[in-house]
Amino acid sequence: MQRPTDRNGFTLVELAVSLVVIGLLIGLGTAMVGPLMSAIKVRESRENLGAAVESINSWAAGNNRLPQWGDGITDATIDEFVEVTRNTADAWGRSFIYIYDQNLFAAVPTKDTICGRRSTSLKLIDLNTNATIQNVAFAILSLGDDAESNTTLTSGTLTPAPVNPPKIEASSYVATGNAAIVSADTANDLVRWATLDELRTKVGCQGPQLRIVNNELPFGYAGVSYPAAGTTLNFSVDGGATPSVYRWCIEAANATPLPSGLDFSSTSPTLPIRVTPTNSCRELAETNWGAASSLTLSTAPLTSPYGTIAAGTQGSYSFTVYVRDNNDTSGSNDNIAAKAFVLTINP
Repeated sequence: MQRPTDRNGFTLVELAVSLVVIGLLIGLGTAMVGPLMSAIKVRESRENLGAAVESINSWAAGNNRLPQWGDGITDATIDEFVEVTRNTADAWGRSFIYIYDQNLFAAVPTKDTICGRRSTSLKLIDLNTNATIQNVAFAILSLGDDAESNTTLTSGTLTPAPVNPPKIEASSYVATGNAAIVSADTANDLVRWATLDELRTKVGCQGPQLRIVNNELPFGYAGVSYPAAGTTLNFSVDGGATPSVYRWCIEAANATPLPSGLDFSSTSPTLPIRVTPTNSCRELAETNWGAASSLTLSTAPLTSPYGTIAAGTQGSYSFTVYVRDNNDTSGSNDNIAAKAFVLTINP
């Protein structure tokens, strides 16, 4: 009897090749899982960061200040950042790091806590693009896939102080005092931020940060108290970073811009009178401006008994009032407002 010669099946060589191919495919698939999972976590973390930024912006718009951190623990301590932000951790389960300017937080905020600010104490440098972002209101970062801080403090002051080397890795920092410069390695860490201008837009700030409210001065009479015996005229100010602290300066065509018998309130240091056009208040050092919560105009002396405007001094007297706040405690980047006035003295 003749045996059939046709047989179905794999030879040993074919089976070995198939196993090798299957092994390669499994190896490639396994190798791709890690990067794919990492990319998914990075994307999820970026979304969480974006949501956190938007949550803080929205909360600040309704509260006129930034939220504070607290201690990150469920206890009696107020943890506004945790309460405000829906998700405070990245996709790896590590808490976000929150950095904010102390000037934009106030226990009892006013409309000027944010809207009255001109600059912040926080600046960020993107090491990936070499871009410098001025006047950062707050920043939120994740340490990324490697769980290691590559973002550092390169200048200024943060509380608490970063470790040495100055790596940004605590849960929260507050920028205080001198301008803090954070160098963000956005190639390895995930970082999102909002500038003061962006925050002001979200809050709905309108108009200048600082302005003199008075529009004109009432006229006076020679030989009579101004504005009336026992009263004073104040130049009122609206806005500014620190409404209780203002500095004043006067520009006029000569060193005596007022009629004899009329004077500005006594200030410390003495209220400077800058003679234009050779001198300017803006060119004068801040420490040489007169300090007072408001500027007063009255007949001298300013305490009882009141004097009178000297006879024969009728006419028009022009001068410009300058006022500045203390937005920049260590520099010259203050809000400055100016308004020109004409005082008419009738016979």
